[in-house]
Amino acid sequence: MRAGTGLRALIPLLVCGFITTTTGCGGSADDQGGGSLELEKKWHGRISDAVNAKPDGCRAGVGSACETHAAAVHAITEQLREEVEALPDKARYRATLDGTTAIDQNYDEYFGSMCATVPETTIDPATTQKFVTCSGLYTTIITSATDLQRNLRPSEESPTG
Repeated sequence: MRAGTGLRALIPLLVCGFITTTTGCGGSADDQGGGSLELEKKWHGRISDAVNAKPDGCRAGVGSACETHAAAVHAITEQLREEVEALPDKARYRATLDGTTAIDQNYDEYFGSMCATVPETTIDPATTQKFVTCSGLYTTIITSATDLQRNLRPSEESPTG
């Protein structure tokens, strides 16, 4: 990303966020028209920003810098999940909800494994295994968040029930 482009990308989100709270953004008030695109516009950039905000100290998926990054990505996806859960047509967002649930589960395991304390250089089999596990969980969290960006639109199917 070129210097200065992040702020320009953020301005439409801020404007759209303000307009959404007052009149609706995208020129459509129905849930299938502008509504679904609003969700995508709002969250695609937020997820991307969180994923791309990887600290310099995070290189191998372990350590406090990587845990902080994973926590930030998890926090964004949790906010997305809460917003989708509140939608009247949330059943159409099954892929989004499944993605956020998977990230939540992987983050819980990552945090519970105390991956912030795992060194990048290992000297024994147990530490090496923990490094591999934590590094894999970190990669899964970040990759899943990136994949989630492709699942922000509702399915075309009508919910049953």
